Amino acid sequence: MCCFRPGRGKPVIDPREIVGERVLSGKCVLMVFHPTLLRIARSLLQGARPVNLSGMVFRSVEGAYRGAELVAVLPYPGAPFAVAALEILAAMGAQLFIVVGRVGAIHPQLDVGDVLVPTWGIREEGTSYHYVPDPSYVPRPDEGLAKALHDHVRALVGRRRVRVVMGGVWTTDAVFRETLDKVIEYSAKGVYGVDMESTALMTVAECLGVRLAIVASVSDKLSHDGAWMRGFHTRRLRETEKLVVRAALDVVAEVGAVRG
Repeated sequence: MCCFRPGRGKPVIDPREIVGERVLSGKCVLMVFHPTLLRIARSLLQGARPVNLSGMVFRSVEGAYRGAELVAVLPYPGAPFAVAALEILAAMGAQLFIVVGRVGAIHPQLDVGDVLVPTWGIREEGTSYHYVPDPSYVPRPDEGLAKALHDHVRALVGRRRVRVVMGGVWTTDAVFRETLDKVIEYSAKGVYGVDMESTALMTVAECLGVRLAIVASVSDKLSHDGAWMRGFHTRRLRETEKLVVRAALDVVAEVGAVRG
């Protein structure tokens, strides 16, 4: 018997009462989910410097990219911490979030070093149900940002043998319960990868009224024959992640220019 019951009314702990000043008003947030991605972002920012934003964020750097002021943050992994970071940063005034992460490919078309831009997701994490309890709800990113990410990655990839796709993502809390039946079933529905944060972030961004889109490099692959191919330390993944972070920053700069 399920004992989950979504709460009603005002939360006892309100992130807006915690943060005080809206120090991120007018700034974009680049949210990354691996230290390597943060190092790449920092190397591309002008005037990059560490900044202490919140205990919900493991590490943060602020700087500029092509005239756009932004912060790059590394939250702790998993849906609960990712959403807590999103809540805090939105309460600080941030209205636009570009998320850069990693996924495990479950679709035969993708291999290590390819790229997924999620356009919808299957929710198997618990966090988002506290915001949208309806099990039929399908989380989606900001359509314009997702399209821009796809186009910028494609442009940077050029003639490299890197596949860039838009499609579904499966988010789960249970890393060791990514079972073969689900891999086959979900990939047949147009799901390309699995991670631990995307559907929670897309759901909560919609609830908060902020713009958010995600781009992820394939770091490993769950094959339909039951094999697990790991590519976490491959040169192909490293090269793709450099392109993906640059594409994400290009989108930040593009959106910032439109605002201006």
